[in-house]
Amino acid sequence: MASKLLPYLRKTLYLLSILILFVLLFYLQKKQENQICSAIQIKINAPQEKELITPDIIKNKLNTWYVGGLSGVSRHEISLLDIENRLEELPAIKNAEVSFDLKGELTIEILQHLPIVRISNPKESYYIAEGFIKIPTEDIGAARVPIVSDTLSASMIKKVYTLSTYVQENPFMQANTEQIFVENGDLAIVPKVMNQEIVIGDTLDLPKKFDNLKKFYVEGLHHLGWDRYQSINLKYKNQIICK
Repeated sequence: MASKLLPYLRKTLYLLSILILFVLLFYLQKKQENQICSAIQIKINAPQEKELITPDIIKNKLNTWYVGGLSGVSRHEISLLDIENRLEELPAIKNAEVSFDLKGELTIEILQHLPIVRISNPKESYYIAEGFIKIPTEDIGAARVPIVSDTLSASMIKKVYTLSTYVQENPFMQANTEQIFVENGDLAIVPKVMNQEIVIGDTLDLPKKFDNLKKFYVEGLHHLGWDRYQSINLKYKNQIICK
């Protein structure tokens, strides 16, 4: 008789366990909805030197969007989706994930667009990020990237973006580039540590030009003196012309 009842007992215990689980989940959900936001943690996924968004900027935005801020507000009055949508409308933010735990902590995780170059002249000021995304400089931090101060045509800005992308991907050039400018239609670089200009010309054969420059620094200027020349011209194929 007991053996016949055993399968029924197992099914009963299984159903009871599921019921308890649903009750527990319902209880935790209700508890979370009534939980008060006691802290806001903001995580920015970006290198410090290229950080355009800071926790203080995000907190100021939250205080502007939600009168009085979110601290002390109950979970059921906070729309996580609304916060994510508002954050992702900011030009510098690529993606935002917002969560709320049982301790009352609101966590905001932000993936930021990474700036490559800054365009700054009397007419406009903005960063260009990966994917040729333009980010206005208003209400954001300052990133350490090459600066272009010239007023340029749309086609030249694309060439500046191409050059800046190669600079970022080349550790030697990234460490050595302070500013990018255009002179007589040629792209040029101002190094960080020397009073020189490096004339690049156009954006053709950039890896080869950078490789030639590195070899010239190591094998040439290392022996002649770093300040020997004021201008290093790489625009001509397989040539380096110095003045």
